[in-house]
Amino acid sequence: MTSSNNQNLKHLADTVDKLVGRLSSIQPSSLEQLEQWREAAYRSVDHYCEQKRYQLIETRQAHQKKELEQIRQKVNHLIEKHDDRQDHYDTIHHDIQLAEVKINELEHLRLNTHPLSIDEHLITRRHLFPLPHPSRTIHLKAGLESAVGTNDKHLLVDREGKHLCLLDRNLTIVNEVPFTHDGIHSVFWSSTIARFIIITFKEILLLDEKTMKLDQCPISSVADWWRGTTSEDTLFLTTVEWGSSIYEFNLRSSFKAGKEWHVPVTCKKEEIICDIKYNSGFLATPIFNKHKEDTRFELRSATTLECVWSIRAHGRCRCCSIDVDQWLLMDHDDCRFFHISADGKLLEADKYDQHDRLEDIIPWGQDSIVVLTKKSINLHALN
Repeated sequence: MTSSNNQNLKHLADTVDKLVGRLSSIQPSSLEQLEQWREAAYRSVDHYCEQKRYQLIETRQAHQKKELEQIRQKVNHLIEKHDDRQDHYDTIHHDIQLAEVKINELEHLRLNTHPLSIDEHLITRRHLFPLPHPSRTIHLKAGLESAVGTNDKHLLVDREGKHLCLLDRNLTIVNEVPFTHDGIHSVFWSSTIARFIIITFKEILLLDEKTMKLDQCPISSVADWWRGTTSEDTLFLTTVEWGSSIYEFNLRSSFKAGKEWHVPVTCKKEEIICDIKYNSGFLATPIFNKHKEDTRFELRSATTLECVWSIRAHGRCRCCSIDVDQWLLMDHDDCRFFHISADGKLLEADKYDQHDRLEDIIPWGQDSIVVLTKKSINLHALN
């Protein structure tokens, strides 16, 4: 065995060790959700027990205490009046005996309890499809090509390619400014610079949501830009051409140029990167092949562009991350969604009920999905 092969095997062994360590220490976000459910279930049981204690014991205690107080008042009244008639004495003595019987019954109260049965389907993996009917919709005509971006509070989209519209979570337009640049191909929020980043063919634009001021990003138009995404430190841009390239720019150093990747590392000469999304150290890229008329969806390392897994898809797709480390693919023309697992397996597929051409898709928080069509924006609350 050559020293080079031996070194490669050691690298693989180190990688396995790291994965074992990661697996041992992993704390899936669903564990917190499960713990919250457990605590809520305990609260429900406690509330039920308190309710039954009140109904079966405390109300009877209060009622019997009231009866004893009434007997006490009668006795005190007879004492004050020096009334020692036998019939009055017998009546009160009888009432006291009845009260004692009731107290004995309460003291030895027996309950019928039934084991609490737990339905195995109380906790299941969430299914995305079919998407529920939109909780909110706004009819907004898109431009020739359009995209949508969100942060915690707002959604940014163009209207007919002529205006930038800022919407709140009720899908109400809260601000709007004219837009006189080329068509928008990608929109996304960068928390590092606190700006929406807008991608057009020749320009990268930055929007301040507070002032709605639009500035040009200091990135030269070395190519025709198409899609983009960000990590905490890096802006990734792809080019709109057969044999797409990927460029890096540093968000913390005034968009200083970084690495470049070209054919054949990015894709083949007859292929185009339809979208790019960053999540937790990885880049997701749907890649369309014009000769085969099909698509593959790849997850790659954001530092080396090494392919982690690849799955066959359909059509020219947009994508977004969902449920922490899973993915949602959207076929523009066929109006279909594909739910992909963290390890590159198809979990579900579904046809979108709306009839307009799909433009973009993006999560908004953990429990909502925004679907941009040619004529509307639909907000879906996930089950």
